[in-house]
Amino acid sequence: MTECVISISGITKDFPDVRALDNLDLQVSQGVFGLIGPNGAGKTTLIRILLGLIKPSSGRARILGHDVVKDSLRLRRRIGVLHEDPAFPKELKVLDYLEIVAKLYGSEKEPRKLLEMVDLLYAENRRIGNLSAGMCQRLGIAQALIGNPELIILDEPTSNLDVIGRNEVLELIVRMHRDFGVSFFIASHILSELERTCHSVAFIHKGRIIEQGNVMDVIKKHTEGRFRIRTSDSELLLSALSDIHFLEAADATGPTTITVTISPHKIELLEAEIEKVAKSLGINIYGVEPAYTLEDAFKEMLHNA
Repeated sequence: MTECVISISGITKDFPDVRALDNLDLQVSQGVFGLIGPNGAGKTTLIRILLGLIKPSSGRARILGHDVVKDSLRLRRRIGVLHEDPAFPKELKVLDYLEIVAKLYGSEKEPRKLLEMVDLLYAENRRIGNLSAGMCQRLGIAQALIGNPELIILDEPTSNLDVIGRNEVLELIVRMHRDFGVSFFIASHILSELERTCHSVAFIHKGRIIEQGNVMDVIKKHTEGRFRIRTSDSELLLSALSDIHFLEAADATGPTTITVTISPHKIELLEAEIEKVAKSLGINIYGVEPAYTLEDAFKEMLHNA
């Protein structure tokens, strides 16, 4: 059985003007886990509680068997963290910085080895102020690894990164778990990245967990019967789809895409009708495919929440 690394029971957090977390329950197993939610949903508040930075108003949370309030100091020796906007001394060189942090931690980890693990050894003598955003995120993960953690908590690890930087960080997370067994707890609102990285996910909305489970199980559960039509003119096609009586729902989700809900056994009938309509309108149909992503699942959950 996969070991539970985080166990949260009935966590509530009240601030003077808002209830940020509302009787939240969550179980996280070993692996790469994603916490999904829009801004203001409670992701960062939950992370701050898990790190012992603030106390919950009620409820209990445990990480690796330790109570996050009573055993906060002991717990910090077993976890690493990378905040959304990590701050580093820009004048220090990369290797010098890690050596200082290792001494502060009393860690026996070799800083150059850590840089090699995160593919940053080539920049060991470069000043931190001259690193790209993606390189800074990898340096942050190297720092998080100094204490030999079993779990690393990441808050929006790819925010403000370009496509190359995002890919570097995501590939590093997958490799760190695969090669070294490190588990990750990732809070993010970028669903496509979590879909390709995580084993399991949970969706948070207004301070509550509204769904959790294996990535593919969650997607399948909430996207059954949803299909995406790719076309040269979604608005024009959408106006004509109202005449197709067996469509349960249809929405233009972009200038070239329409998402529909339909009984799966009627999809061939729908494709034939769409081709007929498109021909009469003089527009192109590029394909009809399952709307089978975490983003589709999340939209469906929020619609029904």
